[in-house]
Amino acid sequence: MNDTLKPLVKPFSIRNVAETDYLPVTLPWRPILWVVWIIFSLVGIMGLIQRFLEGHLPAGYGSYVPWGLWIGIYFHGVGMAGGAFLLGGLGYIFGWKGFHDEKNLRQMIVLAVSTILPAFFAVWLDLGQLARFQNIFFHPSFTSMMAFNSWMYSVFLVLAGIIWVMSYRPKGNYWLKPFVCLGVVFSILFPSQSGAFFGVVDAKGYWHSALLPMMFLLSAITAGSSLLLLARVLIEASADRKLSGEELENEHAMIGTLRLVVLLGLIGYFVFEFAEFSITLWNPYIHAPALRLVLFGPYWWVFWVVHLFVGGLIPLALLLSKWRFGWTIAAFLVAVCFISARLNVLIPGQAVGELAGLQEAFQDERLRYIYHATPMEYWVGLFTVAMGMAIFVIGRRINFFAHSVFDPKPDEAKTSDPNN
Repeated sequence: MNDTLKPLVKPFSIRNVAETDYLPVTLPWRPILWVVWIIFSLVGIMGLIQRFLEGHLPAGYGSYVPWGLWIGIYFHGVGMAGGAFLLGGLGYIFGWKGFHDEKNLRQMIVLAVSTILPAFFAVWLDLGQLARFQNIFFHPSFTSMMAFNSWMYSVFLVLAGIIWVMSYRPKGNYWLKPFVCLGVVFSILFPSQSGAFFGVVDAKGYWHSALLPMMFLLSAITAGSSLLLLARVLIEASADRKLSGEELENEHAMIGTLRLVVLLGLIGYFVFEFAEFSITLWNPYIHAPALRLVLFGPYWWVFWVVHLFVGGLIPLALLLSKWRFGWTIAAFLVAVCFISARLNVLIPGQAVGELAGLQEAFQDERLRYIYHATPMEYWVGLFTVAMGMAIFVIGRRINFFAHSVFDPKPDEAKTSDPNN
């Protein structure tokens, strides 16, 4: 680990404890994950069938609020992909303990891909004409922030694939770390660029904020590092082997580092959020109906319950404790509940009309400023989770078989566990 981080991480690192301390040993985690995947897949398929048969009619969004839950999943997914790659890439570049070898680099790439591809799938389903997604690649306008983001994500995926291939021949390959550095740059750019996507919209006062790119980047790092921590714990819990002394030490060092990053990320994000909200509410000359919707409107529970309490205060308390299973619970809560950080930007910004009296002038079910996600939208959201789980498992299998082919020590590859 980088010497500058040792004093910070050391209090959060653990020594000489069992690898099962982060999860109860009595539960069969692999069968549990399979059951969760099957349920999410079956329910999600029901939502997909309804989406393809009935189009957008069963969804809760309309003409005034055209972006809903699926767009929130999209921004959350690409943010977690960027945050996970950023932490894993920096750890590999600077040789942090637990992050320094190519195996962990490949697992981090698989995790990033397994979050960004379902995010693309969610935004694809949101399109009215599904076949038109190709226009953004074949007929792009790079003055459009949407086109710029889409191309940036595509370049990142190509770059991640190149790094994955190069990681099997790290010795004598002087281009691996420069490519990882380039990937880190992109993983910083596209979460913050997602914030700029909203921040440049002059017509929406709630979105037009210079802090949004930084808040999106910080939430991406926080949620991405939480996902990394959760994935590492679940991988070892479902593996049919015991870790060696050095592997165990590396595992604890990695989880200690991720715990620290999640903790600081939570604190930093809520400081930024307080700054954004307090300035708006303190100024008596600013009319902020979108912010009042966040705090006191129909979406109050998303902010106060899901975001602040379940996704913020509870994880903070758990991460500050010495209860190691509590760290896993905190990582799960942050990874799931931080989608509320995206929804608290996305939905209220659309729920305020620019023209007074417009909603009263035209009456229709699709002409409303209040949006509530429908069961079909939630079902499809569960399918994206199942899709990400499947991609992650398949990617780890590919990692194992590629390792057995390219590793110069085939005896070790044969004896290694395919689930690690």
